[in-house]
Amino acid sequence: MAEGCCASIIKILLFIFNFVFWIIGIAILAVGIWLRVDDRISKVVAGEIDLGFFYTACYVLIVAGAFTMVVGFLGCWGAVKENRLFLLLFAILIGLLVLLEFIAGILAVVYRNDLNKWVEEAIGDALDGKKVNEMDNDFQTFVRDLQGEFTCCGLTQTSDWSNPCTQGQCAACTVGNDCEVSSCGRLVHKPCLTTLNKFLQDNIIIVGGVGLAFAFLQIVGIVFACILRRNLDDSSSNVA
Repeated sequence: MAEGCCASIIKILLFIFNFVFWIIGIAILAVGIWLRVDDRISKVVAGEIDLGFFYTACYVLIVAGAFTMVVGFLGCWGAVKENRLFLLLFAILIGLLVLLEFIAGILAVVYRNDLNKWVEEAIGDALDGKKVNEMDNDFQTFVRDLQGEFTCCGLTQTSDWSNPCTQGQCAACTVGNDCEVSSCGRLVHKPCLTTLNKFLQDNIIIVGGVGLAFAFLQIVGIVFACILRRNLDDSSSNVA
């Protein structure tokens, strides 16, 4: 058994950390499964707009969620049962996860411009020279929902609509907001892809900060697991 007040505190903190980690894993897994099986999303990414990489991202989320749940379970069980093997596996897997997150961050930075290109090409293929209002109702509904969510007009350009001035969300832009003059001669909101890119650029520091904080907590979890495991080894040596 682990001895001392500090060891008990570390044991409790490690259990709480891993329980939260396990809950996060469930959330990531649930989001990945939802994005993969949702019929409305499927009609867009696998139908009107061929975003094959979207499903790849869904599978990555599912695997990451399942992996996070397993790691969280190992950490919780290792802390409660003071199991050296589980604590060691937890520390190794968390270290691997931190490494994969670091690699994913580098790849995201390297390929950030390519993602825009892939989306633009997929949208261009989906429209195939047509306007949004010439597409089926599901596609038009998707575009209108996207416009409402990001306060934008059109997908890659406002002229994706034959007459953007007839679209309520497009024509809602007023002087002082982030607007542009459309082909119909009125101020409209900028395209959704432009708005989304601006949103990502404005929040990149927040996203990066959250990522670093999460990685720091994972490293703290590794340290706690190693300290607890060492304390267990010392306790066993003293008993012997």
